[in-house]
Parts: sequence; structure tokens; C-alpha cells
Amino acid sequence: MWSSRHQLDLMQHSLPTLGFVLLASALYASATAFADTMPAPMASPGYKISTFATSPAGSSEPDSIAIVKDTVWIGYGDGGKPDGSGGAKSTIVEYSSQGQVMKSLTVVGHNDGMRLDPRSNKLWVLQNEDSNPNLVMVDPASGAMDLYSFAPTAHGGGYDDMAFRGGVIYISASNPTPDSKGNVAGPSLVMATVASGNKIAVKPVLAGMPKAVDITTGKESVLNLTDPDSLAIMPSGDILLDDQGDALLVIVRKSAMREPAVQALPLLGGVQVDDTVFATAAHGYLLVADRDANTVYRVDAPVWGLGSAFSASTGVKASTTAPITPAIPAYVGELDLHSGAVVPIVGNMTSPHGMAFVPSE
Repeated sequence: MWSSRHQLDLMQHSLPTLGFVLLASALYASATAFADTMPAPMASPGYKISTFATSPAGSSEPDSIAIVKDTVWIGYGDGGKPDGSGGAKSTIVEYSSQGQVMKSLTVVGHNDGMRLDPRSNKLWVLQNEDSNPNLVMVDPASGAMDLYSFAPTAHGGGYDDMAFRGGVIYISASNPTPDSKGNVAGPSLVMATVASGNKIAVKPVLAGMPKAVDITTGKESVLNLTDPDSLAIMPSGDILLDDQGDALLVIVRKSAMREPAVQALPLLGGVQVDDTVFATAAHGYLLVADRDANTVYRVDAPVWGLGSAFSASTGVKASTTAPITPAIPAYVGELDLHSGAVVPIVGNMTSPHGMAFVPSE
């Protein structure tokens, strides 16, 4: 029985292209998963997948996941438009650790970001990633909600995800407006503070075209971040920003004493990912929101590598030029932060997006 680490070592040394790197995931895809049938997710050896929750009646498209003490909060986009237009509303549901519904709230707009503020213990719920963003702060105990607004965004889009580090709040600036040459001025990452009058003020942290050093080559170049998306705080305390459409991860270092302040990790073969999470304990489980399957899955392993990274991938289209490879369905994989390889641990998914790691020790 091979571990995903064994698979990664073999692939990095012997397989030069993504078509081969991800060939292993075809083993996990059902041969009968056609367009008219819902694929059944399959875990690779050493992992187990089960259903944590399905969408409640009247709700759909689970995405963001936040852990509050012993409960799980999941945001449902409910088919709303990502700019909040057309009367979009989203459902925020609190579950017990066993997947039973405990509380259900409704927010105005399309939810696509949710994090717990460790200082205030308020749940920050972010809406409208394409434009016209708003923020709702939720008291998890009572369910009380307060609505906050943003000034018009400097990058022309909305806000997608948040990360809290040392009392500082970071937000990814999504759906930026490019110029006539396709270049994005940004910002791609902002710092947020609560202002008077239920306003959220922001200031730029990272431009849309920052200089960065490529982790895989050591070369410096100017990036063009056209699709800032998910955020995560790495075990090192650094910020991990997903530039999804460009198949790129950007690391903003907490300290530039030993390494470049900004580093770029191109994902091997142009794989696009959504959320990335880190195993914070040897024992626990992953929660994965398979949005278009209207299901949140639980992924278990006997032991997790402390600090290991896992990403939700959109999958890979079939290639039409050599080397010819079949389409790879969406999957969750272990991310190697040196090579950019994302090695499947659960394959044959529909549309994995939000994730969370839940420690059990």
C-alpha cells in the first residue's frame, strides 16, 4: 500500500508532465461516471471518505466551512449570483460534530468566505466575490448578526476570502478589472479594519502585479494576478494566496529575513485549486464541500502528517496533443510546496471548494 508521499516521490523523479503526474487519479475515477450520472468520490489507499452532511431543504451549493469550538458552520450559496444581484441570498448553517443541523441563518448576497475571528469569537461571513461585497458578523452563540459594508473597491471586483493572523485581518481582492492589455493593477490582497458606522476599511498589502521569486526555479519575475481567490495562514505564519485562474499559489512571507518577501509556486501542469488547508494535528479529519454535488464529505486517515497541505482541485481536461491523457475529474490532493504537485487523496469529485481540517486531539 503506497502513501501519497510515496506516490509524490515516485512521480517527481520519473514523470515529467502533469498528464503522467495525475495519471494515478484515474485509478480513483469510476469508469461509469458519465455526464448523466453523479460520480461517486473514491479515496486512495490509506484514506476513507464518508458523508458529513447534505444540503438542507431549500439550500444548495455548500462552499465555505468554519470550525467554531465543537461545531461546524457551512455557507450555502443557494444559486445566487456572485455579484449579489437578483436578490441573491445565502444560508449559513451550524452543525454538530456529527452533522446534525443546530442553527440556520440567512444573509443577503452570495456567500463565498467565512472565518472565525479568534479575538472577538465572531464569525465573519463575506458575500459577493465579484462585486458589491458586504460582510456579516455573526455571534455563534446567539445567532445575532450585524451587517457591514465596504467602500467601492480599488480593484473593481469583490472580496473572496479572509485570514486572521496576530490581530491582523487579510482579505483577498477577487475578480479584478484588467486594463486593455490584460494587466491587473490590484490590489490582490488587502488588510481590513472595522471602522465606525458599520464600515470595513481596507488598505493594500499586495499589488496585482508584484515581483516574486519562483520557488521551483529561483528566478524573479513580475506576476499578473488575474484571479485572487482563497487565503490560508501556513504553519510558518506566512500567507498563502490562491491565484486560481492562473494555476498559481503566492506566498507572502511573515519575515523576509531569510527568504524573498513574495514567492510564487506554479502548480504542476496548470492545475487550478480552490481552498488549501493544513493538518494541524496527527489525528483529525478533513471536511470538503463538494459544491455541485450538494454534499459535504469527511475524509479520514489513520495519521496525518503535521503541517501537510491539502488542496481542492477542479481537475484536468483531457489533452489533445502528445502526451495524450484522459480527463481527470475534480479531486482533493496533497500539495507539495516545493514542486507544485497536487497528488490525489480523494478522486472523482464534482466540484470541491471549501475545506477545513478538524483536529481530534
